[in-house]
Amino acid sequence: MEHYTIVNENTHLFPVVIEIPHSGTFVPEDIRNSFLDNACLSNTDWFLPELYDFLPAMGCTAIINQLSRYVVDMNRPASSAKTGDYRKTVVYQENTQGSPLYPSPLDENEISRRVSQFYDPYHQALEKLLCKKLKVYPTVLLLDLHSFFLNFADGGSQDVYLSNRRGFTSSKQTLHGLHESLSAQGYSVIDNANLGGYIINHYRELFGERIESVMMELRYTKYIADRYFGEEELTDKNEILFQSAKQKLKEAFIRLPYFQG
Repeated sequence: MEHYTIVNENTHLFPVVIEIPHSGTFVPEDIRNSFLDNACLSNTDWFLPELYDFLPAMGCTAIINQLSRYVVDMNRPASSAKTGDYRKTVVYQENTQGSPLYPSPLDENEISRRVSQFYDPYHQALEKLLCKKLKVYPTVLLLDLHSFFLNFADGGSQDVYLSNRRGFTSSKQTLHGLHESLSAQGYSVIDNANLGGYIINHYRELFGERIESVMMELRYTKYIADRYFGEEELTDKNEILFQSAKQKLKEAFIRLPYFQG
């Protein structure tokens, strides 16, 4: 069974691949049963497939992870540390607020199993999508979409964080164009305060300058609800705010050169 969804796999209207790795909420039953009863799977990129559904509707190719990031994190190297800070581990043993998930530490065999069963197929599928695009276009944009609720250490209180790893994963012009398009919709934007995870770096290294990869993080309060968010799992959103954000994001994205057709 595939635990990701691909949309428009063989459609090549745009030289763009959309990738959403942290919005999944599905946890296989055996893993769910191994969690502590009070485990909280917080800090998910809630509702992003719905927020960005205008992109596949336009004809963009997209890959969407359906698994919770607490099963295995697609945005970490497979060789990441087995324990410690969630930002550096491919399988978390605590949630992002530091609360334990398991009654005892996972062994390395379980971590390796999750990488083999879930992580590797996702990345193989993403690589295949990029290869297909590169047969049609000389350069392809990989957009790695996320959301957040806590301020990043070097960022302050901006609405949107963008990263091209300080110029490594895309041209200055591509990052600047996205920054300006989002700013024109009223969002405050900061570049490279949060450098992003594994994905944008890995696929730039793999394909070189033929792939321009950019990470985008959108603050919860700009599309879910204008309130404080803590250690919680979300099931609802402010629909008026959500639809307004969707329209603003659509207006921002369609202005980018990669979406001009």
